Amino acid sequence: MRLEHAEDLAKFVEELRKETDRGLPLVGAALIDEKLLETLQAFFIEGKSSKRLLTEGNAPLGTFSSKIETCFALGLIDEFEYQEISLIRKVRNEFAHAKHGLSFQTEKIKGFCSSLKSDLPEGSNYPTNDPRFRFTNAIVCIVLRLYYRPAWVEKERRESKTWVTADEVRWRSVEDELPPEGVPVMVMAKGKDK
Repeated sequence: MRLEHAEDLAKFVEELRKETDRGLPLVGAALIDEKLLETLQAFFIEGKSSKRLLTEGNAPLGTFSSKIETCFALGLIDEFEYQEISLIRKVRNEFAHAKHGLSFQTEKIKGFCSSLKSDLPEGSNYPTNDPRFRFTNAIVCIVLRLYYRPAWVEKERRESKTWVTADEVRWRSVEDELPPEGVPVMVMAKGKDK
Protein backbone atom coordinates (compact mmCIF):
# COMPACT_ATOMS: atom_id res chain seq x y z
CA MET A 1 0.00 0.00 0.00
CA ARG A 2 1.29 3.46 -0.87
CA LEU A 3 2.30 5.63 2.08
CA GLU A 4 -0.32 8.33 1.50
CA HIS A 5 -3.05 5.69 1.27
CA ALA A 6 -1.82 3.95 4.43
CA GLU A 7 -1.86 7.28 6.27
CA ASP A 8 -5.38 8.00 5.01
CA LEU A 9 -6.55 4.56 6.11
CA ALA A 10 -4.92 5.02 9.53
CA LYS A 11 -6.91 8.26 9.98
CA PHE A 12 -10.08 6.41 8.97
CA VAL A 13 -9.42 3.67 11.55
CA GLU A 14 -8.78 6.30 14.23
CA GLU A 15 -12.10 7.94 13.37
CA LEU A 16 -13.84 4.55 13.58
CA ARG A 17 -12.50 4.05 17.10
CA LYS A 18 -13.98 7.39 18.19
CA GLU A 19 -17.42 6.69 16.72
CA THR A 20 -20.43 5.80 18.84
CA ASP A 21 -21.86 2.31 18.55
CA ARG A 22 -24.41 3.67 16.08
CA GLY A 23 -21.86 5.72 14.12
CA LEU A 24 -19.29 2.95 13.71
CA PRO A 25 -21.33 0.71 11.39
CA LEU A 26 -22.71 3.67 9.45
CA VAL A 27 -19.28 5.19 8.76
CA GLY A 28 -17.54 1.84 8.22
CA ALA A 29 -20.18 0.55 5.81
CA ALA A 30 -20.13 3.87 3.93
CA LEU A 31 -16.47 3.38 2.97
CA ILE A 32 -17.13 -0.18 1.80
CA ASP A 33 -20.16 1.06 -0.16
CA GLU A 34 -17.94 3.67 -1.82
CA LYS A 35 -15.33 1.05 -2.76
CA LEU A 36 -18.02 -1.19 -4.28
CA LEU A 37 -19.37 1.77 -6.28
CA GLU A 38 -15.87 2.61 -7.56
CA THR A 39 -15.38 -1.05 -8.49
CA LEU A 40 -18.60 -1.16 -10.50
CA GLN A 41 -17.78 2.16 -12.17
CA ALA A 42 -14.37 0.77 -13.14
CA PHE A 43 -15.97 -2.36 -14.63
CA PHE A 44 -19.02 -1.01 -16.46
CA ILE A 45 -18.95 0.57 -19.90
CA GLU A 46 -18.35 4.28 -19.50
CA GLY A 47 -21.39 6.38 -20.29
CA LYS A 48 -24.85 7.56 -19.36
CA SER A 49 -26.31 4.09 -18.89
CA SER A 50 -23.76 3.19 -16.22
CA LYS A 51 -24.38 6.48 -14.41
CA ARG A 52 -28.14 5.86 -14.49
CA LEU A 53 -27.66 2.41 -13.00
CA LEU A 54 -25.25 3.50 -10.28
CA THR A 55 -25.59 7.10 -9.21
CA GLU A 56 -28.57 8.97 -10.60
CA GLY A 57 -31.79 9.39 -8.61
CA ASN A 58 -33.50 6.05 -7.91
CA ALA A 59 -30.54 4.22 -9.47
CA PRO A 60 -31.32 0.47 -9.56
CA LEU A 61 -27.82 -0.27 -8.26
CA GLY A 62 -27.73 2.68 -5.88
CA THR A 63 -28.23 0.77 -2.64
CA PHE A 64 -25.52 -0.90 -0.60
CA SER A 65 -27.33 -4.22 -0.94
CA SER A 66 -27.62 -4.02 -4.73
CA LYS A 67 -23.94 -3.12 -5.07
CA ILE A 68 -22.95 -6.11 -2.94
CA GLU A 69 -25.12 -8.50 -4.98
CA THR A 70 -24.00 -7.05 -8.33
CA CYS A 71 -20.30 -7.15 -7.45
CA PHE A 72 -20.62 -10.77 -6.39
CA ALA A 73 -22.72 -11.78 -9.42
CA LEU A 74 -20.10 -10.22 -11.73
CA GLY A 75 -17.19 -11.88 -9.91
CA LEU A 76 -15.79 -8.55 -8.69
CA ILE A 77 -15.77 -9.70 -5.05
CA ASP A 78 -15.16 -13.24 -3.85
CA GLU A 79 -17.31 -15.48 -1.63
CA PHE A 80 -15.49 -14.47 1.57
CA GLU A 81 -15.86 -10.75 0.83
CA TYR A 82 -19.52 -11.26 -0.08
CA GLN A 83 -20.26 -12.99 3.23
CA GLU A 84 -18.37 -10.45 5.36
CA ILE A 85 -19.84 -7.42 3.62
CA SER A 86 -23.33 -8.91 3.90
CA LEU A 87 -22.89 -9.27 7.68
CA ILE A 88 -21.51 -5.74 7.93
CA ARG A 89 -24.59 -4.54 6.02
CA LYS A 90 -26.90 -6.36 8.43
CA VAL A 91 -25.22 -4.73 11.44
CA ARG A 92 -25.37 -1.34 9.72
CA ASN A 93 -29.07 -1.79 8.99
CA GLU A 94 -29.85 -2.74 12.59
CA PHE A 95 -28.22 0.45 13.87
CA ALA A 96 -29.60 2.62 11.06
CA HIS A 97 -33.21 1.60 11.69
CA ALA A 98 -33.27 1.30 15.49
CA LYS A 99 -34.73 4.26 17.36
CA HIS A 100 -32.55 3.86 20.44
CA GLY A 101 -31.09 1.39 22.90
CA LEU A 102 -28.98 -0.63 20.47
CA SER A 103 -25.31 -1.36 21.18
CA PHE A 104 -22.65 -3.88 20.28
CA GLN A 105 -23.73 -5.76 23.44
CA THR A 106 -27.24 -6.35 22.03
CA GLU A 107 -27.65 -10.10 21.44
CA LYS A 108 -28.55 -9.84 17.75
CA ILE A 109 -25.55 -7.57 17.05
CA LYS A 110 -23.27 -9.85 19.06
CA GLY A 111 -24.52 -12.77 16.98
CA PHE A 112 -23.74 -11.05 13.70
CA CYS A 113 -20.29 -9.99 14.93
CA SER A 114 -19.44 -13.50 16.16
CA SER A 115 -20.15 -14.75 12.61
CA LEU A 116 -17.56 -12.45 11.04
CA LYS A 117 -14.63 -14.47 9.68
CA SER A 118 -11.98 -11.79 9.07
CA ASP A 119 -8.56 -12.72 10.38
CA LEU A 120 -8.04 -11.50 13.94
CA PRO A 121 -4.74 -10.21 15.34
CA GLU A 122 -2.89 -12.41 17.80
CA GLY A 123 -1.04 -11.41 20.96
CA SER A 124 -0.96 -8.06 22.72
CA ASN A 125 -4.21 -8.94 24.47
CA TYR A 126 -6.49 -7.81 21.64
CA PRO A 127 -10.15 -8.08 22.72
CA THR A 128 -10.97 -10.59 19.97
CA ASN A 129 -14.19 -11.67 21.67
CA ASP A 130 -15.53 -8.11 21.90
CA PRO A 131 -18.22 -7.60 19.19
CA ARG A 132 -17.25 -3.98 18.55
CA PHE A 133 -13.58 -4.96 18.09
CA ARG A 134 -14.53 -7.84 15.76
CA PHE A 135 -16.75 -5.52 13.72
CA THR A 136 -14.08 -2.82 13.43
CA ASN A 137 -11.52 -5.46 12.49
CA ALA A 138 -13.82 -6.82 9.75
CA ILE A 139 -14.36 -3.31 8.35
CA VAL A 140 -10.60 -2.71 8.19
CA CYS A 141 -9.88 -6.14 6.64
CA ILE A 142 -12.53 -5.67 3.94
CA VAL A 143 -11.43 -2.11 3.18
CA LEU A 144 -7.85 -3.34 2.77
CA ARG A 145 -9.03 -6.01 0.35
CA LEU A 146 -11.12 -3.53 -1.66
CA TYR A 147 -8.83 -0.51 -1.55
CA TYR A 148 -7.23 -1.09 -4.95
CA ARG A 149 -9.98 -3.30 -6.41
CA PRO A 150 -11.28 -0.58 -8.74
CA ALA A 151 -7.82 -0.24 -10.34
CA TRP A 152 -7.55 -4.02 -10.79
CA VAL A 153 -11.08 -4.32 -12.16
CA GLU A 154 -10.55 -1.46 -14.60
CA LYS A 155 -8.16 -3.73 -16.51
CA GLU A 156 -11.22 -5.84 -17.35
CA ARG A 157 -13.60 -2.94 -18.07
CA ARG A 158 -16.50 -3.93 -20.28
CA GLU A 159 -16.68 -2.47 -23.75
CA SER A 160 -19.65 -2.22 -26.05
CA LYS A 161 -19.78 -5.10 -28.55
CA THR A 162 -21.54 -5.66 -31.83
CA TRP A 163 -23.25 -9.00 -31.47
CA VAL A 164 -24.80 -9.06 -34.95
CA THR A 165 -24.29 -6.80 -37.92
CA ALA A 166 -27.09 -4.84 -39.54
CA ASP A 167 -26.61 -6.95 -42.67
CA GLU A 168 -27.26 -10.15 -40.72
CA VAL A 169 -30.67 -9.02 -39.52
CA ARG A 170 -32.08 -6.98 -42.39
CA TRP A 171 -35.12 -7.92 -44.42
CA ARG A 172 -34.45 -9.58 -47.77
CA SER A 173 -36.60 -10.80 -50.56
CA VAL A 174 -35.31 -14.10 -51.90
CA GLU A 175 -36.71 -13.02 -55.24
CA ASP A 176 -34.03 -10.28 -55.30
CA GLU A 177 -31.19 -11.72 -53.23
CA LEU A 178 -30.32 -14.95 -51.43
CA PRO A 179 -29.14 -14.72 -47.82
CA PRO A 180 -25.38 -15.02 -47.19
CA GLU A 181 -23.92 -18.52 -46.74
CA GLY A 182 -23.92 -19.80 -43.15
CA VAL A 183 -26.27 -17.12 -41.81
CA PRO A 184 -29.35 -18.50 -40.04
CA VAL A 185 -32.53 -17.52 -41.87
CA MET A 186 -36.09 -17.01 -40.72
CA VAL A 187 -38.48 -17.29 -43.63
CA MET A 188 -41.77 -15.46 -43.86
CA ALA A 189 -43.88 -16.37 -46.85
CA LYS A 190 -46.91 -14.67 -48.33
CA GLY A 191 -50.01 -16.76 -48.47
CA LYS A 192 -51.53 -17.42 -51.89
CA ASP A 193 -54.96 -16.03 -52.65
CA LYS A 194 -57.44 -18.81 -53.39
